[in-house]
Amino acid sequence: MRVPFVILIVLAGFLNGKCLAQQAESSVLVSGALDLVKSDVPGVIRRYQIGTEVNYFYLYNLSFSGGYEFNYARPNQVSLGVRFYPWEPLFVRVRGLIGSESDFSLGAGYTHNLTYRLRLEGMVDYYAITRVIGLRAGIAILIN
Repeated sequence: MRVPFVILIVLAGFLNGKCLAQQAESSVLVSGALDLVKSDVPGVIRRYQIGTEVNYFYLYNLSFSGGYEFNYARPNQVSLGVRFYPWEPLFVRVRGLIGSESDFSLGAGYTHNLTYRLRLEGMVDYYAITRVIGLRAGIAILIN
């Protein structure tokens, strides 16, 4: 039983070296995204929420973010958060939404590189206080 486990660990080490994110420490990722579907609204794009975000990569797989959420029929919010890429191109994120109706979101996403600098992103967020799930799509630009 130990041999397959050791082989798996060694293989993961080699793969990890080849699967490092394209962003380097101190890179900046600027993105914008639109909520396509939210669980509290019937239908697609019935109530829009557009988010902008700037991520500063502290490590190649860990970034700190700040952004702004534009909401229709609700107050706008400032967002502060963290993104972690456990395995490129997948990431998980945690954000605090600050405003008159503050919230906390947990999310996961996938990024697809169109070019070295241009990316498409898809995310699912769970808003803990309002108990809403949102599906979001966006575009991001990497600045080194």
